[in-house]
Amino acid sequence: VAQTTDWSLSNASVIRFRGQPAAELRVGSGPIYTIYPCKDGYVRLIVLSPRQWQAMRAWLGEPESLQEEHWDGFIARLSIMDLLQPLYTEHFAQMKMDEVCVEAQKRGIVCTPVLPPERVLDNVHLRSRGTFLDAQVAPGVVGPVASGFFEIDGERQGFRRRGPALGEHNALLAEAGWDPRPKPALTTPQPSSPLAGLRVLDFGIGGVGVEAARLLAVYGADVIKVETRSYPDFIRVILSSEMSPSFASSSHSKRGFGVNAKQPGGLRLLHELVKRCDVIIENGSNGMMEELGVGYAAVRKLNPRVVMVSSQLLGSRGEWADWIGYGPSTQPLGGLVHLWNYPDQEFPAGGAAIFPDHLAGRLCSIGALAGLLRREQTGAGSHVEVAQIEAVTGLLGDLLLKAGLEPGSVRPLGNRSERGAPWGAYPCAGEQHWCVINVRDDDDWARLRDALGNPGWATDPALDRAAGRFAAHDALDAQLAEWTSARDRREVERILQEHGVPAGAMLTGSDQLDDPQLLARGYPRSIEQQDLGPITFEGPCWRATGMSDVIIFQAPRLGEHTREICRELLGRGEAEIDGLFEQGDLEGPLPS
Repeated sequence: VAQTTDWSLSNASVIRFRGQPAAELRVGSGPIYTIYPCKDGYVRLIVLSPRQWQAMRAWLGEPESLQEEHWDGFIARLSIMDLLQPLYTEHFAQMKMDEVCVEAQKRGIVCTPVLPPERVLDNVHLRSRGTFLDAQVAPGVVGPVASGFFEIDGERQGFRRRGPALGEHNALLAEAGWDPRPKPALTTPQPSSPLAGLRVLDFGIGGVGVEAARLLAVYGADVIKVETRSYPDFIRVILSSEMSPSFASSSHSKRGFGVNAKQPGGLRLLHELVKRCDVIIENGSNGMMEELGVGYAAVRKLNPRVVMVSSQLLGSRGEWADWIGYGPSTQPLGGLVHLWNYPDQEFPAGGAAIFPDHLAGRLCSIGALAGLLRREQTGAGSHVEVAQIEAVTGLLGDLLLKAGLEPGSVRPLGNRSERGAPWGAYPCAGEQHWCVINVRDDDDWARLRDALGNPGWATDPALDRAAGRFAAHDALDAQLAEWTSARDRREVERILQEHGVPAGAMLTGSDQLDDPQLLARGYPRSIEQQDLGPITFEGPCWRATGMSDVIIFQAPRLGEHTREICRELLGRGEAEIDGLFEQGDLEGPLPS
């Protein structure tokens, strides 16, 4: 979980080092991923780049007050959001969700519809992709099942058969002579980096491909980040320089190779690298790799053993495959924004998290390993695809199945759960400080009551059973909030944990820097990052007895290792390398 919190740890560490105030308060969808009402629901509109803004301004009819070139910059437009938001709202008011989004996308504007579960299941794009399949989920019960996160060489990897009934296959296992006892290992290997010897070309941008490649890097792969200043990773340059904490977090432990593939010499060098690599990772828009001359058909001819991993917003095929967007653009279409709300609130609460970018990156790295394992068996490479929208629908698969079986049964629950009561995030002393408390069963309730000192309001016998607690959830929340509000979130966590009640303080990135549990596990890793200063990176997300510690070193400048890679991997001499730089085929770091 800590690995997927939008670079909060690295950003918090840089902010602290610079002595700046940390803005770590909840802001809903905020000014970037804003949600607007329309005729039959809501849409999420994201207008970041000058080109997107100019297209949006034209769609509004070129208002005279918005013509200054100054407003082309997103940071400048933040100051007039109070003016822009009513304009957008009025503009969308007479259009339906799909109308708004189709027209916006036609104009090159990022916009996606906020769909409830039933409309997710019926969406034209998801139907065209086979995101769900009608399958038997229990004897005699057929419903819409998320068909899987991955496609390998066009074949969906996911659902195969329904879950078994208890003991259903006992006779089959006995007949096969299945032995459930684990076989002891013959030897204990010396700890090593499991991916040492693998070479990865990272064409990732933003938060998907780069995260996948970084995970492979820290476990031993030689990851080469391929970039050009004509099309830089936008996370690298988001702070108007060539290094940002977010970029450093996603691209540390890699080497940087600057090359312009639109130059004939640059493309030849890229092709030579393809022949010397095991994995290629990319998450550009559909067709981008083909335009660069390194699409899968091309790289397979160059290197039949290469595993290519691709991740596009809505996948490489389907009715809306050409739609553009960012991670948060998939949340509304996949049903998450609708469900991530309060039961008594119609307007979506929203959130500024870039989910599912970090999750999709991890799915991509799993897909890369699957391709490499298959290569061990067959000798051939493969093309792995992860559609980012299906990271959302796959995670919500159980709820979407329920909505298909019982239409109208899946609704926003706020911070509550059908699993138990009381259940939620409770306010503590301080500004937006919270502690999550979960009462799963009657035993948890008894322990919570003891932790609170058996107050009178908790002694009603009806509360000893789940039905009574669900019925009194509002009253219980009010009483619990009164108790938690008088205490520090860590104190609430400590008291309840000591009594065996599931509870956890809600931490910010700044809190994680000093968290004793994370520190005890060696999770925060602090190093010196060029162009930024001291920074703290996320440490390992998993460990194994035969595995050495993760490899972490600073993120590269753009093209920092271009010469080194040309010499070592491509066998070029210094004079030839100089000529390639002069021709614009190669790029290196800017002068200090």
